[in-house]
Amino acid sequence: MSQDDFKAAIEKTIAAWEKAFNAKDAAAVSKLYTEDAILLPPGSPAVNGRANIQSFFQSFISAGGSDAKLRVVKVESSGEIAYEIGAFEATLPLPQGGTARGSGKYVVIWRRQPDGSVKLAVDIFNTNT
Repeated sequence: MSQDDFKAAIEKTIAAWEKAFNAKDAAAVSKLYTEDAILLPPGSPAVNGRANIQSFFQSFISAGGSDAKLRVVKVESSGEIAYEIGAFEATLPLPQGGTARGSGKYVVIWRRQPDGSVKLAVDIFNTNT
């Protein structure tokens, strides 16, 4: 898969991630991650595995997370692996309760699957404030 093809596959999967998240469908979000994926959210321990990632996003959505917009900034690939640097805007749950519009950045390590699709293998994000 060329670098351009990998980037196109990533952009397609990001669009599916946004659609699933904004539909409040944590199960659909989690299916975009590898079975052994690791999510590294801010202020929390690592979340290991697809089932736990689904639980994390269900809690995040239930707490008010919504209206995510993701933007690819940079993609580099080699073989079956790529990394992506991106930016996001979303309505985010606040630690003290309620929500606020926020923005931030993320890094994802993507892994190509046997069927040619790409899935998130490692995902870390944090806010700009």
